[in-house]
Amino acid sequence: MMVNPFFLLLFFVLVYVAVLYESSAALALCLLFVFWFAGSILQLLYNIRKVQVDFPPSAHSGKENQAVFTLAVKNPGLLPVSGIRLRLVLLDQKGKKTESKDLSLSLGPRSRRKYSLNFSSPYCGRFQIRIKKLRLYSFFSLAWISRGQDYLGEALFFPEPSPIPLKLSERTRYFTPEGEDSLENPFLSSASGGFQDDVHSYHPGDPLGLVHWKLSARADELLVRSPGTGEGFSILLFLDLKTPVQTNSAGQISSFFQCAASLSFSMLEIKCSHLMIWFDQKAQCLQRLPIRNEEELTFALYCLLHGEFYQGSKNLYALYSQEHPTDTWASRLLLDTGLELWQEDKKLLSSDTKNWKEDLALAEITL
Repeated sequence: MMVNPFFLLLFFVLVYVAVLYESSAALALCLLFVFWFAGSILQLLYNIRKVQVDFPPSAHSGKENQAVFTLAVKNPGLLPVSGIRLRLVLLDQKGKKTESKDLSLSLGPRSRRKYSLNFSSPYCGRFQIRIKKLRLYSFFSLAWISRGQDYLGEALFFPEPSPIPLKLSERTRYFTPEGEDSLENPFLSSASGGFQDDVHSYHPGDPLGLVHWKLSARADELLVRSPGTGEGFSILLFLDLKTPVQTNSAGQISSFFQCAASLSFSMLEIKCSHLMIWFDQKAQCLQRLPIRNEEELTFALYCLLHGEFYQGSKNLYALYSQEHPTDTWASRLLLDTGLELWQEDKKLLSSDTKNWKEDLALAEITL
C-alpha cells in the first residue's frame, strides 16, 4: 500500500497551519483528508480481491513480426475501480525483456472490458508475455496498491522464408524411398485416390528407382509407383536444436528458424517433398513431419517454434537410423543453431546472423 507523496505533504501542511494558527478551516480539511484516506484504503482492499484478468494462453500471430494479444479485465464487485494500471512485457527465449506495454483503465461495478495490444519483435521464435505489474488506484490517486501476478502467455513470431537457389539431381528426382507409408499429418490430402491406385505392375522400361520393394515382396511380383504420386520423402532435413552460446541468443535462434524455413520452402518450390526432423527434448524422441505443401510447412514451423533447446549437439543421423531402421533416402541435410549446413558429412555452409541470406543465396546446393 502506497500513499501519494503530494497529498501526504499537503496533509502535513494543513496540520501545521491548523496547529500554528488555530485554523478551524485547516482542521476541517485535515479531518476530510483522514476520512478520504480511510475510504480509499477500504476501497482498495475490497477491489484488490475482486479485480480479475482473463489472460489468454497465446497471442494471435499476424504479419510483419506482429502479434496481437487480447486480454479482458473484469470487476465483479459492487464498488467501482477508479484506476488500473497494467504493464505487460515481452520476453525472449532467455527471459530478456524486448518490449513493454502499459495499459491504463477504469472499471465500474460489475463490468468487463477487453483490450488488444500489438507486440512486435525484430526476431522470430516463441516469446513469452507476462504481466509485470498490476496496480489499483483510489479516487484521485490518493493511494494505490500492487498485486503480484503469475499470468503468462506466449507470442509466436513466424519466420519469413527467403528463396534459395536449390538444384535437384536426377538421382533424387527419381528416387522412391520406402518406409514412409505410415506417416500421418493433419493436412494430408487423399484427393488422388487410394495408394493402390498409384501402383502398377512392372513393365520393361520402368525405372528401377520407382519399384515399391515392400509391396512387391507381399504381392510376389514387381510393383512400380507412378512417377507423379509423390509418396516418398527422398530428402531428410535435420535440425539440431543445440542451445546457442552467442551473446545475442535471440538473434541467433531467429536466424536459425529463418534459415530452416527458407530451406524447406525452397524445396517446396522445386516440388521436392521432404521430412523435417528434430529431437523432442520433452518426449525424448525424434519429431519428423512431412512437408508436401505450404500448409504442412506452416504446421511444422509451429511445432518447431515450440521445440525446446538442449545442451550439447546430438547425433541426429544415428538416432534416426535407430528409430526408423527401414527408411531409405537420397540425401540428408543437417542445420544447427550455429548456422552450419551439412549434406551427409560434407559442410556446405558456415554463416552468421547478419550474412546467412547472402551466403545461402551464393551457396551451390544440389540435393
